[in-house]
Amino acid sequence: MRILLINPNTSHSFTAKIQAIAEKYALPGTHVRAVNPGSGPRSIESIYDELLSSPGTIEVALANLDDYDAFVIACYSDHPTVYALREITDKPVLGIAEASMLVACMLGYKFSVVTTNREWEPLLMDAVRHYGLAERCASVRSTGMPVLALESASPEETYQMILNASRQAMEQDGAEVICLGCAGMTGLDKQLEAELYIPVVDGVVSALKLLEGLVGYGLRTSKRLAYSRPGYKELVGYASIFSMPYPKNPGAGAG
Repeated sequence: MRILLINPNTSHSFTAKIQAIAEKYALPGTHVRAVNPGSGPRSIESIYDELLSSPGTIEVALANLDDYDAFVIACYSDHPTVYALREITDKPVLGIAEASMLVACMLGYKFSVVTTNREWEPLLMDAVRHYGLAERCASVRSTGMPVLALESASPEETYQMILNASRQAMEQDGAEVICLGCAGMTGLDKQLEAELYIPVVDGVVSALKLLEGLVGYGLRTSKRLAYSRPGYKELVGYASIFSMPYPKNPGAGAG
């Protein structure tokens, strides 16, 4: 099977981390490729950033839609392109936040998300509620470190900040599982597990392994209601690739 992992920001170093961790955990028969858009924000730390990153992310997906069996949106947020892609393809699509939280719920009753800057805390709590997991979430805790600081800070400093926030989630909030709340934290899970003695869940790996299962099982995205295909629209000022999901007949509706 072939799985495309799309990093919605334009940080090539983050994309390289995603590629490396996907290659490490992919099954022998799984081909993985991590990519990012050529335009958009260097990091995603707000709803505005999410929206600015969406056209480039969708364009990358559309250009590769026929070549892959499943898609990962590798941004730790409730990224809108997850739902847009579920509308335009019946191939499985997962975001790394939802994937990690669902996996966490199978490993313990209460999970906490450890993320980067404080602005993510309310956004991720909204995501938890959207996924229907509010009762299972002990907390969302931030390190106070901006996303791009994961590139510039020393690995030791970064690790210690994540470790400290994880311990606070365990000791003060009752977390039994930790979700790493940023794609830039990928690869730190096993080191943290060795010190915390509880499961630490990487969102990129979670999405990859769930998609391997869904594709292997032959499951597709339902087109019954929520993810029915969009009806025809005239687009103004957009590249022609964005018209691909629409029916060729302007009179055709969603279905």
